[in-house]
Amino acid sequence: MSNLNEIGNKPETFQEHEAKPKGVKLFFGEKEADFFSKVGREVTEDILQESFLLYRIDLQKTNTHVLYGESKKKVWLPEIQIFGRINVEVTEPTYQAKKSIVKKGFGLITAHVYISQLEELNLVQKKGNSEYITGIKMGDFIAFKGQYYKITDDGYSQISNEYAWAGDRKFFITLKGTEVDEDIFKAR
Repeated sequence: MSNLNEIGNKPETFQEHEAKPKGVKLFFGEKEADFFSKVGREVTEDILQESFLLYRIDLQKTNTHVLYGESKKKVWLPEIQIFGRINVEVTEPTYQAKKSIVKKGFGLITAHVYISQLEELNLVQKKGNSEYITGIKMGDFIAFKGQYYKITDDGYSQISNEYAWAGDRKFFITLKGTEVDEDIFKAR
């Protein structure tokens, strides 16, 4: 059985290897990272001004079923306006079966959001050297241009370089959601 004190610790050689700057880290430091983050946020928040509202469930005030853990009447925290690069795509209408009713296409939303903005909104929790997006969860809802979307990917597991600049710093997360009807979510 593993020693619980050793979990998460790294070998000394690994720590020495990571401590020495190499490659792009020699030319891309904290100053440059702050500059690119500042410029990106300025474009997103001041020039494009594209935002959505985030609706989160208040887990303390919502009464859930003892067995199923679900609730018909949910209590919502106050909505939060979040700026980001937002894209909505519509799926093609489909047939359920041959010569049957057409199932309408629905929207898929993708929102790229800066982590520094989420920190300012107190949606990020820090534990040691790690940051965790705790204020946005799968199952929360997004309101954007008259439509509601249920978050299906909260960006929590995005650890690849796709979401980093210069390959070693994470600047943003990508939220993904699926359009829902008013019988699923009503922002009232």
